[in-house]
Formats: sequence, structure tokens, C-alpha cells
Amino acid sequence: MSIGILLLIILIPILIIFRLNYGSPYQNYLLNKHIPPYLEKKGYTDEDILEQKTGYPNESSNKDYFHTQYIVKFKDEPDITYYYGVRKKGNDVKQFCEKYSLKDLETKKPTKHSEDDCVNYYDNK
Repeated sequence: MSIGILLLIILIPILIIFRLNYGSPYQNYLLNKHIPPYLEKKGYTDEDILEQKTGYPNESSNKDYFHTQYIVKFKDEPDITYYYGVRKKGNDVKQFCEKYSLKDLETKKPTKHSEDDCVNYYDNK
């Protein structure tokens, strides 16, 4: 057995496990490249944000956007989680309309950081 085949046998399962646990490195890169500047343009600073990170949801989402999401919690609303996505064509950033709270689970009413032109996460599955 050649070394190339042996490397493939070892690397393919490792890469599959990495992708399942940590998402797509390319999508993580795109979200980290586009969403922090978007939030900055909206007027948010590091002092306004409690937590921001990429996340990989278990269920399918809007097919116009990359599957990996950007998760943001603001200091003045620490119990509400906001989700942002990057559009596959054009790399436009949009906030998903769905927000989650420990109190209400899914918050449908407008909140302090809701954007009027948000996109529905469950559309275009």
C-alpha cells in the first residue's frame, strides 16, 4: 500500500469529524471577515457586545445563506441571542428575524437590536 493511500485512509475520517464538530473553516472565515465590520457600521463597539462567535446549527437553514451562523449577544440584552448570516451570492450580511431568549424561547416581537430588513431563517429551505 502506498503512503498516499494510507494518508487518505487516515485523513478523511479526521477531516469529516472536524467538519461535523466545528463547521466549515471557509464559512467561519467568511463570517468572521464580513460580520464584525457590518456590526461596526451599525454603530456597535466591543463595549456593546457581550458575546460573538460562529455557530453551526443542526438543522437546515435558508439556502441563500451559508449554513454557519454568527451568534451575537448584546450587553444591554444579555438574555436574547441574535443570529446573522452571510448570503452566498454577494456576501451580504443580514440578521435573521428569529431571536431566542431564555425567557420566551423564540422571541417574535421587535427587540432593541432587531433590524427591519431581517431575513427569515426558515424561508427557502
